[in-house]
This record gives sequence, C-alpha cells and structure tokens, in this order.
Amino acid sequence: MLLLGIAGALPNSFLQLHFIQFDLNLINREQLVNPAELLGFIGGGIGMFYGLPQALRIRRLGHGAGVSLSSWLLTFSVSMSWAVWGFGAHSPSALIMNIGGALVNGSVAMAIMPNKRKGIFYLLAITAALWYLILSLPDAIVSALLVALVFFLAPQVLKSFRSLRNGTSSAVSIRALVVALLSNIFWIAYAFAREIHLVFLTSGIAITMILIVMTLELLAQRKARLKVAI
Repeated sequence: MLLLGIAGALPNSFLQLHFIQFDLNLINREQLVNPAELLGFIGGGIGMFYGLPQALRIRRLGHGAGVSLSSWLLTFSVSMSWAVWGFGAHSPSALIMNIGGALVNGSVAMAIMPNKRKGIFYLLAITAALWYLILSLPDAIVSALLVALVFFLAPQVLKSFRSLRNGTSSAVSIRALVVALLSNIFWIAYAFAREIHLVFLTSGIAITMILIVMTLELLAQRKARLKVAI
C-alpha cells in the first residue's frame, strides 16, 4: 500500500518518462554479453550472497551481538539504490544483481530486528523513498547520495572498535566481509571497463571500510582468545 500510495502521487509525466526509457533494450542480448556487463554480473552475483554468511552465523549463534542493525539497514539501502541506478542507467547487471542483494541484506536486517512487522515496514519505506529520490533528483544530488550511502559500514566500524576495546568476540561474519570484498573488486573492474567514475569511487571506499572492519574484528577475536587463555 505504501508503494502504491507513493506511485500514485507521482506526476504521470514522471512515470511515463522512466518507464518508457526502461524498455527491452535494457536486457537485449548485446548488453548481456558485453564484457563490462559480465564483470558487473559477476560482482553482483558474488555480492548477492554477502548477507548469507552473516545470516547463518546469527542463526547458529542465536544472537546478533556486535552486529550493527544500522549498518545492515544501510547495506540494504546501498543495494536498493544501486538497483534504481541500474534501472536509470540501463545496466542489467546493476539492476538485477542489486535487487537480489537487497533481498538477502534485508533478510539479515530482519533477523536482527526484534519486531518483524516494523522491520518489513522500514524496508518497504526505504525502498519507496529510494526509488522516488533517485529517479527524480538531479544527477549531481543522486551521485552525492550514492557516495554517502557507501559509508554504510561506519556504524559497524564503531561497534567493531568497541568489541576490540572490550576484548569480546562478536557475531560479525568474516566470511561475509570476504564476500563483500571480492564483490567490490569486480565492481571496480566493471567501473574501469565502462569508465564510470562514480562506481569506481564508491567501490574503492567500500573496500576501505570492509578492510577496516575485518581488521578490527580479527584483532578482537585474537584478544578474546588471549583473555580466555589467561
């Protein structure tokens, strides 16, 4: 209902403009076999499973201690925003793979949230807001928004630092971070091949943030093991 309400409030010209642009050319054979798009499909295909190791770890441990809900909501927002960008840019890899990633990342956020109904509402509201903003705002503002969202791991950096300071092992999945790292390496290759500086910049920032969290978590795990040994 939320999505239908927002869609109904949009001007007809706005809807016609973007849905006319999104035609069969988006998924034609030439684009699908384009080497750059193949890199995007690989990066996106790997990135789709970023949330899976984290979701499995939370289920195995029975808790999400040390895992930032804010980071996973932002991670969902990142995937959804790039899906919308792919829609507007006629990039099948960005659209399809990021929608898949958003579904997986959203499931992790839902696993952490105690109130599932409220969680579903949040995810739907974020989705509707991002589709409206990215398709209606000027390109310069959209680019700034996409760059800002790439700092999605900032809350997790703070939580991981606290884990290190306290010498506790968190529920953060190192495997999930490795998956995200590999995915962004392919997106950088995609950006280089298509000469898209925005994707190159955001993927580079994401890799930096991932490496910071990974380092903090590994150090925290080592400190926790040493405390037990003592």
